[in-house]
Amino acid sequence: MSILPASLFVFALLSPGASFAQPASNPSFTLENKGSAAILEFYATPAGRANWGRDRLDGRLPPGARVAVRVPADGNCIYDLRATFIGGRTEDQRGLNVCQVKTVVMGAASPVATSPTTGAAAAKTFRLFNRGTVPVIQIAARPQGTDKWSTDSLPGGPIAPGGERSLALPPGGQCVFDLRVTFEGGKAREKRAADLCKSPDQAVQQ
Repeated sequence: MSILPASLFVFALLSPGASFAQPASNPSFTLENKGSAAILEFYATPAGRANWGRDRLDGRLPPGARVAVRVPADGNCIYDLRATFIGGRTEDQRGLNVCQVKTVVMGAASPVATSPTTGAAAAKTFRLFNRGTVPVIQIAARPQGTDKWSTDSLPGGPIAPGGERSLALPPGGQCVFDLRVTFEGGKAREKRAADLCKSPDQAVQQ
C-alpha cells in the first residue's frame, strides 16, 4: 500500500480498558447533526458495554440541528456513541472522553461509497479529531490481515490538541484497517480491525 501525503488512516483509539485521568467535569454534551439525513436514534453508553441501552433522542434530529444529551455525572467520562440515520446508516465514535468535549458531531464525514469491483462500502475520506493534550505527529495503517505498516509523518504538520483534519483514503474499496497513532513525546496507541466505512468520524486520545 503506497503512502499518500497527509492521507493516512486513523481512528478512535481509546480502548475500553485504557486508564485515563478523569477530570471533574459534567459528561453531558451537545449532539450536532452535520449529515444530509436526519438522525433517528442516538445512543451513549459507558465504553465497552455490549448493550447500547436506550435511545437518547426524543424524536428525529434534522440535518443542521443540535440537541442536548444528558448522561449521568457519576465519574465516568469515556463513552461509546452511535447515531442511526434515516436509511439505516450507523456512525460510531468509540471511547470518546465526553468530559473534554462540548459538542459531538455526527454525519460530517463524506458519504460512504460502494466499490464497483467488490460491492463493499468504501470510505473516501474521514475526519480525525485529536482529543488528547499533546499533538499527533505520526499515523500509520495496514489493511487488516497484512503485516506491513505504512506510516505518514503528517507533512501538513502535527494535529494540535482539540484540532481536527480531513484525511483521504487511497482507492481500492478497503474498509478495515489496523491503526496506530504516535503523539509528541513518542507515546503510541493502536486499534485492530477499525472499520472506517462504518465509523468515518474518528477521535484519538493519548
